[in-house]
Amino acid sequence: MNGTLEVVGARLGRRRFLIIAGATAGSAILAACGGSKATDTPKPAATTAAPTTAAPTSAAASAAAATRPAGSVAASAVVSTPAPTATTAPVATAAASSAVATRPAGSAVASSVSATTASGSAAAGTTGGIQTMVIEAFDYGYKTLGSIPGGPTRVQMKNTGKDLHHAQFMLLNTGVTPDQLGAAFAKGPDAAFGLVTFPGGPGAILPGGNAEVILNLPEGQYMIACFIASADKIPHLAKGMLVPLKVTAAPAVAAPLPAVNGTITLFDFNFTMPDTLPAGKSMYTVANTGAQFHEFSVNQLPPGKTADDVKAYFAAPPSGPPPIIPMGGMNALTKGNTGIVVLDLTPGNYVAICNVPDQSKPNGDPHTHLGMIKGFTVK
Repeated sequence: MNGTLEVVGARLGRRRFLIIAGATAGSAILAACGGSKATDTPKPAATTAAPTTAAPTSAAASAAAATRPAGSVAASAVVSTPAPTATTAPVATAAASSAVATRPAGSAVASSVSATTASGSAAAGTTGGIQTMVIEAFDYGYKTLGSIPGGPTRVQMKNTGKDLHHAQFMLLNTGVTPDQLGAAFAKGPDAAFGLVTFPGGPGAILPGGNAEVILNLPEGQYMIACFIASADKIPHLAKGMLVPLKVTAAPAVAAPLPAVNGTITLFDFNFTMPDTLPAGKSMYTVANTGAQFHEFSVNQLPPGKTADDVKAYFAAPPSGPPPIIPMGGMNALTKGNTGIVVLDLTPGNYVAICNVPDQSKPNGDPHTHLGMIKGFTVK
């Protein structure tokens, strides 16, 4: 949840959005893991496609981005995203909602299930002694590996689609099966969130961009999901961006982690971080010390906009596009979890936000409503 299930959630009415998202997620998880039959769709070539480099050319393209479903269980990591243009968030409609609710089980995920598990569809290797996992995010699926060893892992995501995408990792709790997680999601995300922990993941990036994080992945069964919604208000996970990942035992000797510029701490409900971050490449440890899970969503402010404008936008029912340009960060981390976010930012004014839902009550408001918005400068 790079500030995502809540922007769209607020527009549909958060409760209704989460019920819809939960139902489609349940079907998607079952289909992705073989619990229900997926429909036959063309299978993408089992090769890693080169990412596009062009920035969005229209407001619609760059703002499908800004509409990540608020509370999207994830954040974002940044590595050289293209210079963004204006953002426009689509307005939710009841028709779009019912289209999701009536989607046949398994029908939304077929194309990406085959794409994600395609042999050789993603690269693997090492960088600086740390194993590297490459994820290609496209409209609407992932090309990635189905199994990797545990331990420190550099996760590099390339967005080759025309929509905004991220990759939220979810580790199923011991004894929980994908079928059980799917059944819980069918009841609503609040029920499902108790069955997983969030170890982070590459956050939302614009088309043509790259995102990178370093995660320490313990052995277990994972799901990778994109909770962002498209202009049609359907979460990407319901369209196929929900895939399993098996993490096997870690090597006996773990690769050393790289040196970082500092630490960014997430807690209930704010950030402890420098007021100024360096332009260009930098790396920060992101640690969640709060009781709830949190994300570190990095967003550039368009010219003339301030952090106060962002606070005002999220304080009221959202109307129109949010005054932010998603630039990555670290997706949701459960309490006690840490990861390293790799940033490559240009000078300017930014805000960090956490838009995951308040977990202290059912259908809680996003953390942005609780003040989890912090401005900072890059220079």
